[in-house]
Amino acid sequence: MSPAGDLRARVAATRWYHTIDLGGGIVTPGWFDTRATVSRVPLPASLAGLRCLDVGTWDGFWAFEMERRGAASVTAIDIDDQERWDWPPAMRLARAAHDSRRYVEAFKAQSAGFALAREALGSRVERIDLSVHDLSPERLGEFDLVFLGSLLLHLRDPVGALDAVRSVCAGEAVIADAVDAIPSFTRPRTPTARLEGIERPWWWQPNRAALHQMVRSAGFEIVEATGVYLLPRGAAHPRPDVRGLLREARTAQGREQLIVACKGLPHAAVRARPLVGPDR
Repeated sequence: MSPAGDLRARVAATRWYHTIDLGGGIVTPGWFDTRATVSRVPLPASLAGLRCLDVGTWDGFWAFEMERRGAASVTAIDIDDQERWDWPPAMRLARAAHDSRRYVEAFKAQSAGFALAREALGSRVERIDLSVHDLSPERLGEFDLVFLGSLLLHLRDPVGALDAVRSVCAGEAVIADAVDAIPSFTRPRTPTARLEGIERPWWWQPNRAALHQMVRSAGFEIVEATGVYLLPRGAAHPRPDVRGLLREARTAQGREQLIVACKGLPHAAVRARPLVGPDR
């Protein structure tokens, strides 16, 4: 088998969250196609000479993107063992339930995808098995730029996670996360968040104003903010039952799933600087 054929076979045998172009016409079949959002996220065009951190890297899309933009070094962190994830207690008690099994099977062994993509891209990104909550300058030092993407919705304490990010951020942070689309438009100035934490590993669904409030509450100053944009589904994302979703559209979760099925997962992003305080 040729090297390209071998790589295609290895890609096909691996579960992917990110859609990553590995070159030579080989693209990973991810759950989401993050490539479509690169132009919307306020990540500096050049990261030349900067020490960068990707928080919640998964398959490494944003870590490799920062490296492509000239970062002097990129460190990527995530949790390898899904048993250490921030699962809602209700899901832990019902692990035999269909949805729980589906999420576990879909997202386990994430480090394998990262390792394969790193090899294929000839990358020097360093990946560390570490929770965002365990970030500290004593463990990893400080970074010129910290990126956090699509992670806060999976955390019970998103503000605490952002506080940990601030502790290692010596320059700027770029935070891009899921938001509740409809209240982002109907209540654009009022921070609101929908609490889930029952049937899937999602906790808070903030509107755009609440995402901004979380960032400011964690000790950041927002210097740039996007509007709501959509993260499209990728090739590996399960095909939705649109008719069934239409029947469930009377609920907030049903409306959200209908938007995801038709257009993608609503996101918003900010670029922020840490406030200088007594703990820095």
